[in-house]
Amino acid sequence: MRSAMLFATLLLLATVPFSNPAQGLDSGSGIVLTAVFDDTTESTAITIHVPVTNDATLLDELKETSFVLSRAPNGIISEWEPAVTGIQLCNQSMTNSECSGAIIQFDYYPESNLVPAAPSNPAVHYTLLIEQDLPTRSVVASSCCIDEEVSPIQSVDNLTADYSSGITTLFWDYPENTPMNHSVVIYSHYDPANVENWDTLPKTIVSNSIAAGTTSYEINHSGSSVEREIYYSVTLLYDTSEDTRFFTENTLANPVWEDNVAPLFIGELSAIFDPDTDTTTIDWGEGVQDDDLSINIYRSNVDTNQIDTHTLIASIDASLSSYQAPVPVGEHRQSWYAITLQDSEGNEILTLSESSPVSDVVIETTLDTTTVTDIDAERYGDGTIVITWEDDTNNPDAVARLWRSFTGPITSLQNVEELSSANVSNEQLAHNPLNAQDEAWYAVTIDGAWGTSQEIWHDERLFLGINSMSMPIRETEEPVEESMINFSTHVLTTSGIRASIDDGTTISLGELNQNDLIVISTSYPVTNISCYDISGEGTVIHSGEDWALSFSANQSGEECGGLISNGDEEITFYLSWNYVETQVTDDRDDSTDGQNNEDEDREEREDEDRKKDDNKEVAATVILSILILALVIYLVVMMRKQDYTEEE
Repeated sequence: MRSAMLFATLLLLATVPFSNPAQGLDSGSGIVLTAVFDDTTESTAITIHVPVTNDATLLDELKETSFVLSRAPNGIISEWEPAVTGIQLCNQSMTNSECSGAIIQFDYYPESNLVPAAPSNPAVHYTLLIEQDLPTRSVVASSCCIDEEVSPIQSVDNLTADYSSGITTLFWDYPENTPMNHSVVIYSHYDPANVENWDTLPKTIVSNSIAAGTTSYEINHSGSSVEREIYYSVTLLYDTSEDTRFFTENTLANPVWEDNVAPLFIGELSAIFDPDTDTTTIDWGEGVQDDDLSINIYRSNVDTNQIDTHTLIASIDASLSSYQAPVPVGEHRQSWYAITLQDSEGNEILTLSESSPVSDVVIETTLDTTTVTDIDAERYGDGTIVITWEDDTNNPDAVARLWRSFTGPITSLQNVEELSSANVSNEQLAHNPLNAQDEAWYAVTIDGAWGTSQEIWHDERLFLGINSMSMPIRETEEPVEESMINFSTHVLTTSGIRASIDDGTTISLGELNQNDLIVISTSYPVTNISCYDISGEGTVIHSGEDWALSFSANQSGEECGGLISNGDEEITFYLSWNYVETQVTDDRDDSTDGQNNEDEDREEREDEDRKKDDNKEVAATVILSILILALVIYLVVMMRKQDYTEEE
């Protein structure tokens, strides 16, 4: 049962005819086409009348159908050419009442190549065809026959345009047999041109004095800023005519993009060198989200306001905000970094301004030593100051520059005096100051070129104690301070030597033995009387708050570096003597050495007697020394009284 019903349904469908959008549209639809040629404008006025009808089917088909206006010279149907396509008599937004009786009007400008070859039969036949039925050419309406006498084409062909590096170049061709009694005119305009809108189209004459036969023209935009899409048209200007029908390709169908405006990047740029990684980090904070842009990074050895494109080190995506630039081994250089934005046309701003992202100078060093060390200065008797240093630059062509300051150590080259220069390998530089100061500081900086760079630059870095003196030098002569000594002093010995002691005196006391005493005395008590190194280096004997110092001559040092001080008053002196040791003579006959052991008892008794005699001799010596010392003290006291009398 189901199969039978399906079969019946298929039979019914088979009997239903398939319709097209223009089922009811034909020459009998009542559509009227008229064509009238205007000799003045050389255009044909086309008018299409929709019939007044309440046939909803016809009106719906009109809303869904597009038409083609075809033109045939000499009425030869086989030579029909589409003149206008996409004609819509009604559209879906129109009501049936609006569609019924609608009138479509437009002007058509026939081309000269369709002018009949035989003037005796100038008839032109227009036909309205259903576009969906092409190429069967279903005729809906026609108009016949009119005369269209149009002028020959007088325009160039195949116009093209190319923009590059701020120059737009136009190219075109000349049709054959074009008269050369004209000039070429170039127009620019922001909308496409055609014969219908040319008179009202806003346009600018680029040039109107181009010689006939010229087939190209350059428009240089270097004197102005352009960033635009623009159309160009080229016409031939004769004495009495200018063909602006644009039958040939003498106007651009698509615009050309002209852009010589460089994108501007306003911001701050920093550059920091890391000696651990031998890289410099260049940072500008924030990138730009634009696929048409890129960022160019430049490095210069000198401070400049104009970027040299040969110094480009990288071109990166505009969205990035930093870049790490490696510094090769063996370099010691100063660098300025700059970045620019570049668009797809290659535009970028190469002139640097206050708003341009440019870094401060950064010193990049991949060398161990680049400056002098151990700077020092010395004054000579003639007043010459000689500055010395150690050359650690490993750069024999480098130049040392000498700087001087009176206000303190040189930490910068502000408010300092530059003196002279010399090859750094000399390791010294002499200077005779015309305005010598009690305190002056010196520093040395270097002019040189290192590594791959041939640019000589001034390394202004200063390091206290290395290439800049941390302590001053006295350029003036040391003042001699004269001190008044208000006391007198003498030296005397028990052997009878007596001498006055002045500041800086050197006195030799001659030969002294163990029984001799040395006495240093003053005219009145002083703070200190000292003798240094009297019995070896580093030893001292002294008497404080007294007027006399005495000691035995049998000291091993046989010298005394003396100092007498009383407050700010000081006297230094030097004493020396030759100590003679007392010799003890043995009167026994050497022949007794061979006596037998029986004599030993007798010798021992003699030795004991001799020891007793020696003890008696020592006691006598001590008593004698005490007496002599008492005598010396008496003499000193008498001398002091005499000095006091003389001073009074």
